[in-house]
Amino acid sequence: MMTRPEDVYPALCEAYNAGDLDALVSLYDPKAAFVIKPGRVTGTPAELRGAMHYLLDLGYRLAVDPRTFIRSDDIVLVLGTFTLSGRGENDVPFERTSPFADVLRRQPDGRWLVAVDNPYGE
Repeated sequence: MMTRPEDVYPALCEAYNAGDLDALVSLYDPKAAFVIKPGRVTGTPAELRGAMHYLLDLGYRLAVDPRTFIRSDDIVLVLGTFTLSGRGENDVPFERTSPFADVLRRQPDGRWLVAVDNPYGE
């Protein structure tokens, strides 16, 4: 159980890199919002699941470097960078590092889950 905000990102990377959709989605608040692209945000759990499924199908590896945790009671703003790497089209090496800005929310049972995931850091 992730009882500290810092515990979320190792679990997220583990689920993503294992290709485990259920484990990945379980790290998100039931009402979570995921920025698919600037101006386009998931609005339902089904949309979130679909976005995560799409990302897993890309077959990349994920590394996350959360650098800043700004806490206010049961909410935490997390700023950092993430890197997706692997092989792209035609087996060409691919690597993308980008800033992110997330909001984590403590659940009634004490777990921390992602409430807002903005992989564009905007």
